[in-house]
Amino acid sequence: MITEIIRLNSIGDFCERYGCKMQHPLITVIDSHDIANIKYELRSCGFYCVFLKGESGSMTYGLSKYEYGEATMAFIAPDQIFGNATAHDEGTTSKMLMFHPSIIHDSPLASRFKYYSFFSYESNRALHLTPDEKTIIDSLYEGLSMELEHPIDASSRSIILSFLELLFSYCMRFYTRQYNAASKMSNQLIDRFNAVLKDYFESNLPVEKGLPTVAYCAQQLSLSPNYFGDLVKKSTGHTAKEHIHMAVVERVKFLIVSTKQSISEIAYAVGFKYPHHLSRVFRHVTGITPIEFRTRR
Repeated sequence: MITEIIRLNSIGDFCERYGCKMQHPLITVIDSHDIANIKYELRSCGFYCVFLKGESGSMTYGLSKYEYGEATMAFIAPDQIFGNATAHDEGTTSKMLMFHPSIIHDSPLASRFKYYSFFSYESNRALHLTPDEKTIIDSLYEGLSMELEHPIDASSRSIILSFLELLFSYCMRFYTRQYNAASKMSNQLIDRFNAVLKDYFESNLPVEKGLPTVAYCAQQLSLSPNYFGDLVKKSTGHTAKEHIHMAVVERVKFLIVSTKQSISEIAYAVGFKYPHHLSRVFRHVTGITPIEFRTRR
């Protein structure tokens, strides 16, 4: 397993290490076929990277690994960790756009860059393109690459920034399409989420493992925790953790009404280590304590 992280501060460092041509010291488009010295390693760069993958495969991103299918884009911000640990992972055709933050400095694009949340770990989700969308992105990569081959003149920077802004505007549009498609399935997701929680509380898992976690529920639904959390928040207005707490409270209400167990016994039965933790969550969700709920029945 690869644990060393290679630090590449500049696009020049990247091109020198991997034996590829640098079109511009602050921005370059590279085709994977043009990389002479492919190395299977984890990297941290001092610049932005935008991958356009043309075949299915996998890539390490941060501390985890995600799979991508054909026509997929991935967005890496400076200092984030990414790479390919094995030759099998690297064996895909792709184009890579690299640009240094300084190229957008003091430009209108810099002020809008904060809206491109797909560069952050928290909201990162691979962008899966339709064939028509891939054609658009391919043309932008090709056009930008051609511009970078042109001798630098007074118009170069404005044209380069125009390509970047158009690229990211299309990515925002395509992400909206992707999330809208996902939202159509949101009701099914919440139903499945509730089913996972129901099965969990009706098993012995609360006693064995404690309260269900967001990571556990996401795994049961074959989703990454971050993406699962995004979908739950978009669908319900609550975080996945808040949804779990509401389900816990409903389970506690059921046990208070249907059994003679003490509040402490119920707390342990649903996965709390300490009864006062249950009281705190119950009060946060309902405004009253479990004991007050029982006395009002």
